[in-house]
Amino acid sequence: MKKTITIFLLLLFTFGACAPHKIRFSLDTQYLFDNHEFNASGGEIIPSETFHFVRFTPGICWEFSGSEDWSHSLNLGLDLIKDAGSTVPFGKILHEAPLYINSCFNQGDTQFTAIFGVYPRRLVEGWYSELILSEETAQSDFNLEGTLLKYSEGSVSAELGMDWMGKYGYDTKERFQIFSAGCWRLTDMLSLGWCGSFYHYAGSVTAPGVVDNHIIQPYALFDFSSILPVIRLSIRTSAFYSYQKDRVRDDLRMLKGYEMELKAQWKSFYFLNTASLSDDMLPFYYDTDTAGNVYGDNLYRGSKFYSGFYDRVELGWAPRLSRKASLKLSVRLHYNPSGYLGNEQRFSLLFLL
Repeated sequence: MKKTITIFLLLLFTFGACAPHKIRFSLDTQYLFDNHEFNASGGEIIPSETFHFVRFTPGICWEFSGSEDWSHSLNLGLDLIKDAGSTVPFGKILHEAPLYINSCFNQGDTQFTAIFGVYPRRLVEGWYSELILSEETAQSDFNLEGTLLKYSEGSVSAELGMDWMGKYGYDTKERFQIFSAGCWRLTDMLSLGWCGSFYHYAGSVTAPGVVDNHIIQPYALFDFSSILPVIRLSIRTSAFYSYQKDRVRDDLRMLKGYEMELKAQWKSFYFLNTASLSDDMLPFYYDTDTAGNVYGDNLYRGSKFYSGFYDRVELGWAPRLSRKASLKLSVRLHYNPSGYLGNEQRFSLLFLL
């Protein structure tokens, strides 16, 4: 950690001598309580458990202008996370250190952003189905390590990113995910877009081998808000296709499915219903690598419910308390052909100061 801070300060000193700059500080704080109750299905798909923590991220950002259209910043933070009920010493609540470079080009309505390093997940702006990224993964994996490129111009926006999650070693696997999302707003009522993931789950010295888990999901978004007086109403229809292969076993699966999302919002209250019909999108979940380790969550970072018919209902209240503070209170109910599976009760409070 001392080495990381020293390098960052040297960068500040080096670039500070050659460009106009300013220093600003941030104190981001997140409180989350997310209770999962799945006794109704015996925890068959996911177990009953509770995510309950507070995360405090003090940060420093050094901004400077490269030209009239280009601006750059160097960012360093410290993720301090305390799980409720744990008794770890203060020195062990340090979770990670976000450290990244952010370069941004602005000209008219054209914007291009390039981010390099260990950057917060909140900088990812595209829509991703929970098939690609589950809520549990998003709220427990706060930072990504790699690159994020974002582009927007008028009615078009797109992003391409990489998260390098594992380095090849004796018993640690090489893992990385390339992800992308984009949207083209054709009219006030119709947008076309996509989200996708290219996930490379490789091996280690003790467990050689590679498993591919790739997903592409094009969609059409129908937004009826412009013709409704009070309620915001939208429907997103999509199809997803997946290429999954265990190269050691030469086991290839070509999978597909369909998903529809209905969202209605009145003021800060919302209703969200997501229904899908698909093949088993986790065919290798209980399989093992060459060392006998179950692939499980290491291979599948999306929701585990995508197998056959699945329906999720969410009711929530998400007011914007201020420009830098937001609150969310929600309940999610899960169903499949067997019936009611379980529910989640979630409360979160976020300050980006």
